[in-house]
Amino acid sequence: MMGWYHPLITLESCHQYLWKTKHMALFGLFGRKKQGYSSPWLQLTVVYATSPSGLEPAHKFAVRGKILTSGPIEFEYIEPGSYVAFFPGTAAGLALGNQLADDLRVIAHDKAVPNFGVGVQQGECLAQVQGTGRFVAKPAGKIISQALALAIEEANAHA
Repeated sequence: MMGWYHPLITLESCHQYLWKTKHMALFGLFGRKKQGYSSPWLQLTVVYATSPSGLEPAHKFAVRGKILTSGPIEFEYIEPGSYVAFFPGTAAGLALGNQLADDLRVIAHDKAVPNFGVGVQQGECLAQVQGTGRFVAKPAGKIISQALALAIEEANAHA
């Protein structure tokens, strides 16, 4: 018989092990918990603001300023005209996210930003937070895509 065989190791157990270690390896954990890092699955509130046609510099600064003052864990600007902000996945984090979304809609209306939409979602993301409070890598998860879909839907409704 060619190959290696062990009666206690099944194909299913190998797949489960590889599935777990693959996600752990994304953040350098390799199945062990490093000092200063938390669990890879975090509850987060995601606020995704987008204008598919892009944002003018004045609009970018107004949106960025409002995001900064709202106190997210972290945020990111994505070309041509999107921001994604991450808040804690608690009731208070959801309240902050919804308040930010309302404030961004007011800015978009006051400054006549074309095709602007905001989506807010809360749920689990694959993310690591350092002891300093910053993310090790950009969070990943279905809720980010869902928040983007809501934002695009809202932006298309205003087109």
